[in-house]
Amino acid sequence: MKTNHLFIMLLCTGAVLSACNGGGDGEAASKPNSTTTPTTANGNQQQNGVNGAFSGTLFYEHAGNFTTLDLASGAVRPYLQETTDRLSFAISSDGRTSLISEQVTGGNGLDNGSHRYLSVSTETGQTQSTFPGSAGTAKGMAIKLSPSGQYIATGLFRYEWGQAHLVVEDRNGNLVFDFTEAGYTGAFGWLPDGRMVATDTDGWLTLIDRNFNAVRRIHQFPGPELPGRVQASPDGQRLVFNWNQRIYVMNIDGSKLHQVATSDLWESSVAWSPDSRSLVLAHGEASCPQLMIVNADESMVDVSYATRDPRAHQVQAASDNKGKLEPVCGNSLSWR
Repeated sequence: MKTNHLFIMLLCTGAVLSACNGGGDGEAASKPNSTTTPTTANGNQQQNGVNGAFSGTLFYEHAGNFTTLDLASGAVRPYLQETTDRLSFAISSDGRTSLISEQVTGGNGLDNGSHRYLSVSTETGQTQSTFPGSAGTAKGMAIKLSPSGQYIATGLFRYEWGQAHLVVEDRNGNLVFDFTEAGYTGAFGWLPDGRMVATDTDGWLTLIDRNFNAVRRIHQFPGPELPGRVQASPDGQRLVFNWNQRIYVMNIDGSKLHQVATSDLWESSVAWSPDSRSLVLAHGEASCPQLMIVNADESMVDVSYATRDPRAHQVQAASDNKGKLEPVCGNSLSWR
């Protein structure tokens, strides 16, 4: 089905036909040891915040909570508890709303089950509205809002398919488009101008217009693992994605592909800063993936637990009322 609206991207790694944890998006600034004063994500200079020059709000999930972190003050504030039926979320462009996927009924072979979406205030944790999803089980699949906020993309399982599909749904519970049926089985995402990128079964990342027509191939990735968690920078000039458990950045035309970070473990979630200059990423053990900020232009920044690379900034938060700072663990990142 064709539509003139553009939606959102699902950020599962590889062929999205398996569940992945929920989602968000974000980014950061320049080298902490630079001889010039780095700028914050909104371009303002700041030197005395908990996280140095970095400001704005990070959104993530950890230890059973959907949480916000004010980078300047280091204040952490959980706004909603995660449950067994609420595993995936996406943050609105203004950061005021978290859209959370909730499984309502499970499938049993005869019934595909049902799910819905909750629009929750990131300030109060109160549910502002709900709307249905199309038939199928979406539990645990990553989601993201379209630029207009009217569409959701997610992985959806139906028994007649025999596997999960990448689909786009609207707020009325209609399935708008099936990317998997169209041959795009890897991750996909939207661009600020309304176009999309999607990965097909041969590893080609392809530029797609608003009517779901392939415009041109951008870059082919050798298998077996395909890029996942694809996100466009806010200025629409670059893409960041997870590939072979590492974070890569590439221009939207396929040029200047480079590995941004390296570590002794693996890197998972990643997000752009609002100014399109930096990235916040999660790395390490699943029980505590620590958050680091790196410049998106850099290559092979060491983000290991014991790193001494001056190009890596470890995100910190105030752990108590005495202001003691500790590293932050989280996943499914967004930065506003």
